[in-house]
Amino acid sequence: MLERAPVRAARGRAEGTRPRGRRRAPLEQLAMDLGTLKPRWRFSRLVLRSPHAARIRERLEYVRSFFPEIDGLTIGVGLALKRGVLGWASLDSEAPAVWVRPRRIDCFTVAHEFTHLLQARGLVPRGERACDLWALARSPLLVDQPPGYLRVPAPLRRLRRLDGHDAALLHAAACRAVEARGRGERRYLQGFERDVAVIWERLRG
Repeated sequence: MLERAPVRAARGRAEGTRPRGRRRAPLEQLAMDLGTLKPRWRFSRLVLRSPHAARIRERLEYVRSFFPEIDGLTIGVGLALKRGVLGWASLDSEAPAVWVRPRRIDCFTVAHEFTHLLQARGLVPRGERACDLWALARSPLLVDQPPGYLRVPAPLRRLRRLDGHDAALLHAAACRAVEARGRGERRYLQGFERDVAVIWERLRG
């Protein structure tokens, strides 16, 4: 019987059983360092103290969802206090920031300022008129006000808030103008203005 014990032990190991008394070494856990996530916003003290702070953040978050190009950036946010200025943006690609008016923070104003951040990165042609055009082409859901630098029919410019039909008109015309530029058309901004004027007259005439 003493001679058969080694045979049984070998057979047990061959069948996949573990000898008693031996513990399996724990597996090493893999650690993934994803780095420090950057905050989405850097609000100024004036913004944080404003009674409109929650509304400002809500509007910024909504419009930013249409701008995946600025994901991963920390954007500074301040208040535009100069009279007659609805907003402006930094053209320094190393320090992206926007300033907005707390009582008049329309989607299109924020979209226009975010488009300036794209201009700072060379993703959109420079200039206020081009900024208006690319903001209009982003989404009709952001076009709640007429553009401030592109010429549009006077009745359209005087509207305090655009409805869905007017927003769709401006968005579609802007998309056509952007496509025209892609084909090499150099007077695409003037083409947008003519396009809108013709369509407006056709619809309202």
